[in-house]
Amino acid sequence: MEEQQRIEVFRAQTKNVQELERTWKQVNRQLNALLLGNNRVAVEINTKILSLVYCAFAEAIFSKILHTPKGLSLSEIDQVKEVARSSGVKQGWVKCVELAVKSVQGARGNHGSNVRQRLARLIDQFILDPSQLRNKLAHGQWCIALNRNNDAVNEQLTSELNSLNVVELYRKISALQCLAAILEDIIESPNKAHHRDYWVHLDKIESEQRKMATWTIAGKIAQLQAKAARAPAKLCICSAK
Repeated sequence: MEEQQRIEVFRAQTKNVQELERTWKQVNRQLNALLLGNNRVAVEINTKILSLVYCAFAEAIFSKILHTPKGLSLSEIDQVKEVARSSGVKQGWVKCVELAVKSVQGARGNHGSNVRQRLARLIDQFILDPSQLRNKLAHGQWCIALNRNNDAVNEQLTSELNSLNVVELYRKISALQCLAAILEDIIESPNKAHHRDYWVHLDKIESEQRKMATWTIAGKIAQLQAKAARAPAKLCICSAK
């Protein structure tokens, strides 16, 4: 890869991320309406569609960050891509953090080590490997996942497919966006934005995940019903004026 190619990929993925954010909002609006209407079959179908949007968003935002101009060297980008190909996307994130942290002042001391360890744990905990899920759904394994050789059922992935719900996807994309912001700061501004905002991002991801851990589909539906019940009242008040 040449430098100009890096810039072109970065610009393309920036646009893709923006478009996928709009797509997420649109599919989420549709899901809200379906949840409110108690259309269970359509909810299940659109939840899987939203999970595909998540997978696309996860890959696009990671690629965008990885190809940040004046960030990692071209050889380092190749290293990250090779790790992601051989060991999975999660390990690609970890490798990217490892290389990026080298540019942070104090990286040889406790701070660099702590950042690598802390982010590795968060990546393992919250980053849903998009390639596995996307591949199963894209290859027609819509409700029952098969193993790598397609000669037996993969019980674990089947369970993950069937346990997908919009609340869990909210948790995943929230964590993904926070981790992406941290990694972006390290690559773009290792000795300014990173030091300034690192703990702010960590506090946000941890507080949001604690709050979202209590969310349920039933609670989501109740929230939508309450919002729908308030809407006519607001309309009447406006009309009366």
